[in-house]
Amino acid sequence: MSGRPLLAVHDLVVDLGRRRSATRVVDGVSLTVAAGETVGLVGESGSGKSTIARAVLGLTPVTDGRVLIDGVDVTHAGRRQRRALSDDVQLVFQDPFSSLNPARRIGDSLVEPLLNRRGVDPARRRVLVAEALHRVGLPAESAHRYPGQFSGGQRQRIALARALVGSPRLLVTDEPVSALDLSVRAQIINLLADLQAELGFGHLFIAHDLAVVRHLSHRMVVLHRGRVVEAGDAETVYRRPTHPYTRALLAAVPVPDPVRARAALAAFARQPPPAGPAPDLGVDPAADRHPTS
Repeated sequence: MSGRPLLAVHDLVVDLGRRRSATRVVDGVSLTVAAGETVGLVGESGSGKSTIARAVLGLTPVTDGRVLIDGVDVTHAGRRQRRALSDDVQLVFQDPFSSLNPARRIGDSLVEPLLNRRGVDPARRRVLVAEALHRVGLPAESAHRYPGQFSGGQRQRIALARALVGSPRLLVTDEPVSALDLSVRAQIINLLADLQAELGFGHLFIAHDLAVVRHLSHRMVVLHRGRVVEAGDAETVYRRPTHPYTRALLAAVPVPDPVRARAALAAFARQPPPAGPAPDLGVDPAADRHPTS
């Protein structure tokens, strides 16, 4: 996890809405993700996590700052450049059912990322689809079935297979386990860790549960009201948080007394927005070096 990062986000600003009444959703966020590394981006709903993911993928316009993928500035990339990047960067959504066409067989959905690849003939595509399904723990025969014939956990496995069938170098997952029950959630988290160990991709993992982020991530970035309030080694941030908001998020991790947990977050939410510059995360806007951590 050294050298130039796969993903480098420098001082990202995203405003949503019309110019005069725009709302600043992301305010000066910087982070990096290296090959073989999982960086957990954590915060409450509305903190700007998904907006950052969409900005990285070119689905939401960037107001200011830069997004670099493997050293290439893609902040304002056009459709053709983005299409070329799709082989290297893939996204997995929270709800696998809405991301899979219910009228298409699983095999047709999985083969789609391979259709425009040179040198990948139909026979090779079938092999790659079968390998992708096997990799996520599903039989090759699943390719002939429809999304509605699978459980929620199985559909999320299919979504992962579709994202990884083309061997991307960077995977962005947006709350990939929050819609699943606890036992299935653990299976998908362990599967993500195993897949990264096997394939070596970089992973930007977006979630609101610090316990889940700690389990899967090497580093953690805590987001509040569109700004980074704490970042560092995942285990260190989890065990010794320094920012009041991180401590409030920890209090909201499922415990026997959920009323107390909700009260901790509500108390912090009533505080004014943080003032002053965002914390220094070791990202040099003038260079694309991976920060030490």
